[in-house]
Amino acid sequence: MAKGYRKINHLAIVGFLLPFVANAVVAILVVVVKKDFSRLKFLLPYFSVVPLILCCGVFCSIRSIPLIEERNDKDYAYSGLVLNIFFLVIYGISLLYFLGFTF
Repeated sequence: MAKGYRKINHLAIVGFLLPFVANAVVAILVVVVKKDFSRLKFLLPYFSVVPLILCCGVFCSIRSIPLIEERNDKDYAYSGLVLNIFFLVIYGISLLYFLGFTF
């Protein structure tokens, strides 16, 4: 390997990108169901796929933190973790909305 180059921290990059994938899935679901959010076509992926993607993002981000020294990409590791946690909080608030809780 050439001097000055480090290996890429793929887990950090994946952890950073997965919250955007989850948002894309939600956007596609909203466009497909067209305001009928009680349909199984929306609910099944929303309650299973979206949290799975976000949890995978948290997992990848946490797993990438020990690799920062060796592979660099500190920004991706920490910002991915923050984004995933932030979107999990937003997802949790939306679950409260879907379950009928009012603030």
